[in-house]
Order: sequence, then C-alpha cells, then structure tokens
Amino acid sequence: MNKYTLLLLLLNTFFISNTKSQSYNANWTDLNSRPNPGWYDQVKFGIFIHFGVYSVPAFATHDYAEWYWYNLVNDNGTTQKWQDQHFGEHFQYQDFAPMFNCRLFNPDEWASIFQKSGAKYVVLTSKHHEGYTLWKSDQSWSWNSVENGPGIDIVGKLTNSVKAQGLHMGLYHSLYEWFNPLYLADKKSGNPPTQNTYVKEVLLNQLRDIVLKYEPDIVWADGEWEQYSDYWGSKEFLSWLYSDSPVKETVVVNDRWGKETRGVDGGFYTGGDNWQPGHLVTHKWENCQTIGSSYGYNENEPAEAYQDSTILIQEFVETVACGGNFLLDVGPNAEGVIPNNMVDRLYDIGKFLSINGESIYGSSPWRIQNQTQSIWFTTNTTTGAIYAFSYYFPEDGVFNFNEIIGSKSTIVELFGYKSKNPITIETYQPKGINITVPFVSPSDYPPFIYVFKFINAY
Repeated sequence: MNKYTLLLLLLNTFFISNTKSQSYNANWTDLNSRPNPGWYDQVKFGIFIHFGVYSVPAFATHDYAEWYWYNLVNDNGTTQKWQDQHFGEHFQYQDFAPMFNCRLFNPDEWASIFQKSGAKYVVLTSKHHEGYTLWKSDQSWSWNSVENGPGIDIVGKLTNSVKAQGLHMGLYHSLYEWFNPLYLADKKSGNPPTQNTYVKEVLLNQLRDIVLKYEPDIVWADGEWEQYSDYWGSKEFLSWLYSDSPVKETVVVNDRWGKETRGVDGGFYTGGDNWQPGHLVTHKWENCQTIGSSYGYNENEPAEAYQDSTILIQEFVETVACGGNFLLDVGPNAEGVIPNNMVDRLYDIGKFLSINGESIYGSSPWRIQNQTQSIWFTTNTTTGAIYAFSYYFPEDGVFNFNEIIGSKSTIVELFGYKSKNPITIETYQPKGINITVPFVSPSDYPPFIYVFKFINAY
C-alpha cells in the first residue's frame, strides 16, 4: 500500500467517524435537538427495580415503602413508633444496612424472569433518595452494597446478567439525597443555592462513574424537584453523555433533570408516577407503573392492592396506543427475591406478548388511539397492518370496529384463536367493520384480551 492510498484511507476513516458523532452543547436547545436512539421506541416494555436498604423494613402506612427513612422523620411519628416496637428505641435507619443481606440474590435468575416477561430493557435504582448506592461509590463510602450490607456490586452483577439475556440495561439515579450534609448545606445557602459542593463532589462524580463502569443504555434521573437544572449541573452532564461518553450513540435519558424540566426538556417524558394521559402524546413518553401501590417492597401491602394481570396488560396496551413505553416496577425483598405475586404477573405479560407481540413491539400509534375505553388501536407503519385490542367478548360474538375502513380484500386474524371454525368479516361504507367470532371452547380463545390484525384496511 503506497502513502497516497494510506492517506486516503485515513482521511476516509476520519470523515466517517466525525459524521457519525455529534457534539451537543450544554444548553437545552442543543440537547433537546438530539433524537432518541431508535431502539427505545421499538422495544415498548421494560422492568423497573426499586432495591435498597428500605427493602429491609419494607414498611409504609401509605404508598411508597422506599420513602421509609424520610417517613421516619416526617410522618408525625407513625413510622418511628412502628420501628421502636419492632427494633427498639435506639435503632437507627443506618442499622438496617447490615440486614440488607441479599443472601438469595441471583442476578441470572432475575434476568431470566425479565426475559420471559417479554421485557426488552431493565432500569435498576443505582441510588435512591436515601443515598445508599448499589455499587462501590467513592462518594458514598461505607454507605454502599459492597462495603456495608451484602458485599456485592449489585449494579455490576445485574448489568452483566441482563446484557447476557440480550436486554438493554438502564440505571436510575437520584439527583438529591434527603439527608446528605453537603446537599443540605448547599440548600441552606440560598434559594436558589449559592454553592453546589454536593453536585461537584458527589453527584456528577457518581453519574460519570456509573456510565463509565457499566455503560447503561438508559440514565433515568429522579429527585430533581427541589432545584433547577443549573444547580444540578444537568446540562453539562448531558452534554458529556451525548458527545463524549462511551454510550453517546445508544443512551436514552428521561426528563427529570431540574424542577423546570419535567415534560419540557431531556429525552422521553415521564409525567408523574403511574402517568397514563389516555390520549396521544406526540413526544416520546414512558409510564413507570407499579403492580401494587409501592415501588419498593412493602411487606404490609394487602393482596387487594396488587393489580391483576389483565388490568396491567390493559394499562400496557393503552400506554403503547398513546405513544408511550411501559416500565413496570418490581420490588425485591431484602434477601434478593422478587415476590411470587409479581413474578406471576410478569409471566402472564410474557404469555400475552408471546401471542400478541407483533401488535406491540415496533408498533406506532394509529390515526385514532381508541374507539371506546375498551377498544384501542396500534399500527405497523411498514406493513400497514392495523391492530385492534378489545377488552371484552360481545354477547352475540360480533365485534364492531366502526373506525376501520375495509374493503373486499380486507383480511382479519384473531391472534391466539385456535378453533377451525372461521371468523367472518363484514365491511360497511364509508367505514366500519363487523367481525363475527364463533362460540367455541373457552380454550380456543386467547387469554386476557382479544387482539385482531387487519390487512388491507385503513
């Protein structure tokens, strides 16, 4: 190879690398111009995991057991009284850490459960508002899962197992810490704070650390609501993440980067917890949904607080129909076990997706999202297929889809229908289709809900 040919190859390599990579400046206009990597919209379904020292007491008198330490100080003594009764008057929250033993934690088993659920990505709490980290953080010495508690790099172990299953791995990280003295000192300095020692010495170092060590495909921020993004250094971090980090081409982020950013700035929107707008949201969004009332494991949560599989699947369908992703939470106990009632729900969703996955993965919102509160739609923009989800079986067996435009060439399929008795189709002008499904053995019908696929319809 002569010098001229070598020079051309080097120039070509330089050109390609520079056209693939783009730098984003530390301002919201520039950062918001970055499109979400395409994988995120395609996958639709993820698993959220809330896991930490709060998994030991596993107690809440209202919704969120992961807020145990905060409630210990701020709920008029109810949680403190419960702790005194069960652990003694001199017991401190920090004393729970050695009891966070994770003795049955099996990251491969967790990842297998998630894969069987049909989920395509996982988001783990690397640090919740209590400040305890699930990896060895230099900024959280002796308050992390390696040095105090199970002696395990939980983030690292689970990341390896999840990626081995072919799933995307994401990390949740709380921007603030309830009782970190550096943060409290910053907060006390003014409104807004006139110093940012906590951000410089703790937060930004931790965020960069989890990105460089574990290369997550999602960075899921939270705990932003007390300060503006300028204090948190969010724009500077995202500029580095998008421009220079090892995950700059694949990483997706949410919108919780400052008290002014939710639903305005960042990547996908998250609204509030369990956010279900019920209508099309044109900006990519996510519904972080709980199975029960709590994100963290709550031993006191009654059985009736847990949503059944059919309700969760309906929530999933409505989320996707309105343009969102469905991030369903599980809360393992302190021994590292995901409760069986949660696993059962995940397996049911996996069964639904094994039959109807075509209508979910890679789908897009249709021209209307729903006909009624019991009939919803998605579409495949590549094939033109329309998918109709019905939550009920009509008494006469006739499903009416009055928004679909059909013709003599329209073909319909009911996913999971096993009978040889034919489904008949009747089209109307200018629009409307009736589908008659024969009365057959219950085992011949699909479980949970009824999903129809229409070809050559509009």
